Amino acid sequence: MSQSYRKFAVQSVVKQSESAKSFILVPLDGEPLVPFLPGQHLPLRLHIAGQPRPVIRCYTLSDCFNERHYRLTIKKELPPPDQANIPSGLSSTYFHDVLKIGDVIEAKSPSGKFYLDPNETHPVAMLAGGIGVTPMISMINGLCQAGSSREVYFVFALRHGGDHVFKEHLRAIAARCPNIRMHVLYETPRPEDAPGIDHDRIGRIDGALLRQILPSLDMEYYVCGPPGMMNAISATLINEGIARERIKTESFGPSSLAFRSALAAEVQDSNTEASPELTVTFAKSGKIVPWSSDAATVLELAEMNGVDITFGCRYGDCGTCLTRLVSGRVKYLHPTDVQPDPGTCLPCSCKPETAIELDA
Repeated sequence: MSQSYRKFAVQSVVKQSESAKSFILVPLDGEPLVPFLPGQHLPLRLHIAGQPRPVIRCYTLSDCFNERHYRLTIKKELPPPDQANIPSGLSSTYFHDVLKIGDVIEAKSPSGKFYLDPNETHPVAMLAGGIGVTPMISMINGLCQAGSSREVYFVFALRHGGDHVFKEHLRAIAARCPNIRMHVLYETPRPEDAPGIDHDRIGRIDGALLRQILPSLDMEYYVCGPPGMMNAISATLINEGIARERIKTESFGPSSLAFRSALAAEVQDSNTEASPELTVTFAKSGKIVPWSSDAATVLELAEMNGVDITFGCRYGDCGTCLTRLVSGRVKYLHPTDVQPDPGTCLPCSCKPETAIELDA
């Protein structure tokens, strides 16, 4: 994967639901786009007014690869109704309220380990909650574009019709590709949401539903949505005897309000502990940097000092930033999906516990 950022212009903005918009990005340099696998994401560097340094985010590419543009579909993250004091999502608000056609953002090459293997042929279940549908759209579009006959059971759970992104597109896909069987659930449908037309049933994704609509639970699963939904579905499938490696999940942890609050508390604690004598040595770059309370993680410290570490999810779920830890000890800010081998660390999710040296 390329280590450098490229500049992309916003070519168009399309409203997909009451809360989500799609952003079409084209490269300013006119060079070919880097291909990606269906389900992968795009690492971004956003220059947002009022922020002391660029904001790094990753958003899933919401279409299969084409040579003309990348597409991101982003939901504006609002505070819960009973917690109006919590600010809206920083980056999603920037996309929805600030970014205009013609504006420029920076992106690295697509990456991520959550993707559909185009060479596999066994049946697959795609379980999406809300805006977690974005990688599934990429996968489904890719299968249809390739003329694949692979059996797909796509289950899409939403609050109601106001959140129903890609509604007409998905309906057309299901009509055109009979191997893709779609089931839509609304948790709290509005009066205007017609059963049998807008949605198939009321409720959430659970074991009883999966046993009813799937010919067998013995298949590969792709799950993307709020952490609570993914944890519940994963636990249900494992209890049904499905091997953990056949359940692939994409965490939306960094975009959740609960995660931001928890991480803010961790960062505040870690800032209190920061010591001017604690150093991070980046061996390949030849830099020795004092640990700074301005950085939440080792990855952020690297970025602040011009040290490039390849990253993906920035939450410890993808393993892209796995780096050799030459010496010293680190402390993780939260549980990570990837468990680093001895002598390595995930810079995106840890801070130094002692002076450390990284092979970066």
